[in-house]
Amino acid sequence: MTIKAFRIDRTEVTNAQFAEFLNALPVKASGTGLGGKVGPANIAPSDRALFLEFSSGPSPYTIIDLDDNEALIGVHEGRVASNPGYESHPVTETTWAGALAYRRWRGARLPTEVEWEAAARGKEGRTFPWGEAMPTTDLAVINRLSGDILPVGSRPKGATPEGLLDMAGSLLEWTSTLDRPYPYRGEDGREDLTAPGERVVRGGNYVFDDAPDRLTTWNRTVSWRNPATGHRQIGFRCAVDE
Repeated sequence: MTIKAFRIDRTEVTNAQFAEFLNALPVKASGTGLGGKVGPANIAPSDRALFLEFSSGPSPYTIIDLDDNEALIGVHEGRVASNPGYESHPVTETTWAGALAYRRWRGARLPTEVEWEAAARGKEGRTFPWGEAMPTTDLAVINRLSGDILPVGSRPKGATPEGLLDMAGSLLEWTSTLDRPYPYRGEDGREDLTAPGERVVRGGNYVFDDAPDRLTTWNRTVSWRNPATGHRQIGFRCAVDE
């Protein structure tokens, strides 16, 4: 099939970038840090609701599940901010609706599933983003305990020939696409952003039990695809039309 030209982010969206978006919402976050540490435990439920329940469309989904202990964004001195030292780490716990809200604010979009795969595989049809070599911890952020994530771009040896980073390992990534069988047909309604249903995530993730077959550029098997909830192993990157 033919794919129209597009551009895709070199890295996943970071905590600092997503916090900037949250601060731009037409609501005021409140709360204080504890000893300079920013974390969800420091946000009162009444304050948390101001920005967690901000609707990004017809579905009343939250933007990010900051009440999860592995979310690394919180409120400090009246502003949303990354936990200190985690500014360059990929943002986790964003819902699919939250990813949509961010891309709209940024003037971008989420990649379709087929665009994501094309970016990872390249014209050569690579097995892994970097080529045919089996995954190692030098090539991808993998085999790590839950919560032990690294900053974006920490494995430059695993970049695609075009320069994309963390397309395997690090976090799984939201796409715009409804979970429907291949072959991909963009005209069958799977790109309807208002339709209910699970959305495809791609890319494998960093946890210790992620097997090599889950890191292939074509793998689409994963158990966490509910667009209404965030997950500690899911992030996203944005795309734009060329």
